[in-house]
Amino acid sequence: MRHQQVSTKRVIVMCLLSLVGLTVCSMPAAETDARSLKHPLVGYWESKVAGSSCLESYWFKEDGTAVFTSGDEQLEARYEVTPNPDGQGFFKLTHRVTLSNKGLDCTRQTSEINTEQTSYVLFQPDGRSFISCDNDEPSLEACFGPVELKNNASRNLP
Repeated sequence: MRHQQVSTKRVIVMCLLSLVGLTVCSMPAAETDARSLKHPLVGYWESKVAGSSCLESYWFKEDGTAVFTSGDEQLEARYEVTPNPDGQGFFKLTHRVTLSNKGLDCTRQTSEINTEQTSYVLFQPDGRSFISCDNDEPSLEACFGPVELKNNASRNLP
C-alpha cells in the first residue's frame, strides 16, 4: 500500500511539473529580440558614405514610416518592403518621401517630396547589417553598404 501511495504522489508531482513546464515554454521570453516578431528591416541603421566621413541613418518604424538623415538632409517617408526575400535573397524596398528639410545630403543632392525610390536589400546572415542595391543582380555592382544595425527597435529612440 505504501508503495502505491508513493507512486500516486509521484504521478501527481510529475503531472504538475509537466503542466508548469508547458506553461513556461509557451510564454514569450522577456529577452527575445523584438525584431523576431517584426520584419528584419525594422530598426535604426547607420552607414558611412565611402570616401568621406558623412553619416547616413535610416530609422524604419514598424508602422511603415521611416526617418532618414544624410549630411544636412532630413527626410520622412512611407515605405513598403516585401515580407520575404526573392530567389536571390533580396527584399524589395520602396519608399516615398513625405517630408524634407531640403538640406543637402552626403552626395550634395536633395530629395523632393513625393519622389519614390526602389532598392533591393540583402541582409547578412546574422541580420546586423545589409547592403542596398539598385537591382537584385547577384553581381552586387550597383550596391552600397554595409548599413549596420544600431538599435533593434526593442526600445524607443531619444
